[in-house]
Amino acid sequence: MMKKKILPFLLLILALLIPLVFNARPSIVAYINLAIIYAVSAVGLNLLLGVAGQISLGHAAFMGIGGYTSAILMIRYGIPSIVSVLAGGLLAGLFGLIIGFPALRLKGFYLAIATMALGTAVTDVIKRMEILGADRGLTNVPPVTIFGYQFSSEFAKYYLYLAILLLTIFLVNNLLKSKTGMAFRAMRDSEVAAKVFGINISYYKVLAFVISSFLAGVAGAMYGHSLSYLHPDMFGFGLSIEFLAITIIGGIGTLWGPVLGSALWVIVPRLFGTKLEAMAGVLFGVVLILVVLFLPRGLSELIMRINKLFKKEEGERS
Repeated sequence: MMKKKILPFLLLILALLIPLVFNARPSIVAYINLAIIYAVSAVGLNLLLGVAGQISLGHAAFMGIGGYTSAILMIRYGIPSIVSVLAGGLLAGLFGLIIGFPALRLKGFYLAIATMALGTAVTDVIKRMEILGADRGLTNVPPVTIFGYQFSSEFAKYYLYLAILLLTIFLVNNLLKSKTGMAFRAMRDSEVAAKVFGINISYYKVLAFVISSFLAGVAGAMYGHSLSYLHPDMFGFGLSIEFLAITIIGGIGTLWGPVLGSALWVIVPRLFGTKLEAMAGVLFGVVLILVVLFLPRGLSELIMRINKLFKKEEGERS
């Protein structure tokens, strides 16, 4: 019991020390920041796919909506960062609400195609809107500023993004333990059985899309303010597939799976140089196949197996 209480604090301390470890390598901290942004978005997709059982191949589009909304509000209207980032998430959530209603009639393959079409439509619309920079992209996106402090350095961004990720994990964890979380899981396992127990399937399907889209929108806002640049092609179909792969590799339906998957997907190839980064697609394709075959719940399952093994050995020693 004591180990369970101490471990989270040790991990938090380790996370807080990461910038100090890489003090002379801001590029590495930049990769970690990108992984955190991906993790926030992947948590949203995991909630939709792994917990509620609804597939989406247009997840990147919601990131784009959040990113462009936050950037435009700050650049053109001088809206404070916190408000603009939340507005980006809320507008993305509104689009999630819109796509959620057609999703009530669609399942599986047809739902995947519908969400993919939405993603394509969003990027095409952005390319035609001059106020959003059209096909040129949107430049000079300002960094997040809170109470006069500008989070412009990679190290400052790290602590801000880490706080957002931890808050996201905390809120989603509470959601999973609530009535809503139980309804999501019941709906995922069997819609017929869920209806028998009085669960409003329509309401919870739409709610899952709204929450997932909101988190993607917040991540998209973080993405734009971090890179100081946005382009429609950054939020194409390929990025949606990346998030799907991240979710599967990390562990579908698990709380920390998206974080593990994002760290592996973003950081590892870049740490080992350009050659490995160039081969990342092939390597992760192999990893994805192995995970599907041997670890249905992803890397989270592997960690749980190792943890059980250590507990078994401790029990035998005692």
